[in-house]
Amino acid sequence: MSDSEILLKAAINRISARITEKLINSAQEFTEIAEELPQKFKNEWNSFKEEVIEESERLEKKTNESKEKTSEEQLSKEDSIQIQIDNLRSKVIDINKDIEGKN
Repeated sequence: MSDSEILLKAAINRISARITEKLINSAQEFTEIAEELPQKFKNEWNSFKEEVIEESERLEKKTNESKEKTSEEQLSKEDSIQIQIDNLRSKVIDINKDIEGKN
């Protein structure tokens, strides 16, 4: 083999070795991410649930305070929308409980 053939073969071998190393590293990183993903998802879901519960409690308190102040007044359109939002949040909490019950 001539010097140029040896040099070309050496370059190809090194390129192949680097590509293989990068693929192995990428596969390891992907595996680590895949292993962490369920826990991250669970943490985000729990955080979201806590936020929804806190918001629903805040809104319930606000609604109760508002009811005391406006017990004789007719509900405005804004109050009606807020009640719908409260009801939706309550449904989200119920759905979450169903999901957790299935896990």
